[in-house]
Amino acid sequence: MHTNYTLNAQNLSIFVLSTALALPLMVAASAAVAAEGGPSIPGELSANVAFATDYRFRGISQTGKNPAIQGGLDYSVDVADGVGVYVGVWGSSVDFNDGDQAQVEIDYYGGVTFEIKGVGVDIGLIYYTYPGASSTLNYDYVEGKIELSYSPIESLTLGIGYNYSPDYFGSSGDFHYPHASVEFTPDLGMPLPITLSATYGYNSIDSAAAFGAPSYSDWSVGIATTYKIVELKLQYIDNDLSGSVGDPTAVFTISASF
Repeated sequence: MHTNYTLNAQNLSIFVLSTALALPLMVAASAAVAAEGGPSIPGELSANVAFATDYRFRGISQTGKNPAIQGGLDYSVDVADGVGVYVGVWGSSVDFNDGDQAQVEIDYYGGVTFEIKGVGVDIGLIYYTYPGASSTLNYDYVEGKIELSYSPIESLTLGIGYNYSPDYFGSSGDFHYPHASVEFTPDLGMPLPITLSATYGYNSIDSAAAFGAPSYSDWSVGIATTYKIVELKLQYIDNDLSGSVGDPTAVFTISASF
């Protein structure tokens, strides 16, 4: 019985990631139909695929410090002047060293965006799921978020946000995640743009025993460049935890958006 369960999880993982990799073709086909005067849906449909040398979520590896394949699909539409809504799905391979209980993470999300006096506002919900994992592990959870962004100059974007879950990963109770970010794209006169970034977040964990770690901070610095639909990004990611989960790392990601 255990063998069949693992096989099902593997099949699901392959199916989800294969679908994610096929999403750009679906988006391109839809755009081609619209360009030829065929039927089109309102709003914007986009897709993304990525390969990363490690999947770090809030400073902690989700793949046992191994590479990850990722992909997603997003749909957004303006519903009023300056107000938009969006929904999406995103998946990644994962490895928690839990006997292959979970091999894939699939997130479903949606929200609303608008602007107040030059400040961008994004309010939404995210449902994190881990197909194949036993329900007794309580991996799945829901999170609410609010994010604010502001660009004092065209090349600089400042961001702050707050995420909250009433019952976080592993049934670890209330979770609070205030965080901040900055992105700067200086005009260096180079053929390709260079974007510098930095992030900081504080993970407030209610039950350290259930989560497997106490409350902690995470941070990163990165550099990225884009060419047409392709982005190359290198990040240094760290946290203030001890042990193997506290190991800093450099993560390289190549992604494409359609």
